[in-house]
Amino acid sequence: MVKVGVIGATGFTGEELVRLLITHPKVKITYLSAKLDKELPFSEIFPKFKGKLELICENLNINSALNSADLFFLALPHRVSFQIAPLFLKEKKPVIDLSADYRFKDPVVYKKFYKIAHQDKKNLKKAVYGLPEFYREKIKKARLIANPGCYPTVSIL
Repeated sequence: MVKVGVIGATGFTGEELVRLLITHPKVKITYLSAKLDKELPFSEIFPKFKGKLELICENLNINSALNSADLFFLALPHRVSFQIAPLFLKEKKPVIDLSADYRFKDPVVYKKFYKIAHQDKKNLKKAVYGLPEFYREKIKKARLIANPGCYPTVSIL
């Protein structure tokens, strides 16, 4: 059983990810965070999870997160993931990033599309694009997976 943390759990992507993960037989969600005014049970934020997930969702606390989970999904906006991912990676915790922050290997290309310089070039070089049809073996060994966006996903479906 893999203990998983979801950072950005209350956004559309985070909520959908939680919905998928709670049904996975080899995953246990053990940490949830979001930008909140106060800590709340996830099922209070999203009543459809009542009886399925009674975990407290809190503002990100790196130490609490690191002690709670083995792997982290970042369901954060672009420009935020590259600030958070290094905090987990330096502690040897794998990260699956759902934003675009690690999809482009070239920081010049990233800047062209997102109008900001990439702030984590060290980990950008190590990121593996999470398209298993092309990178299955690399994904198996990766510490940082850049999840494909909607266009490649829809194209495959």
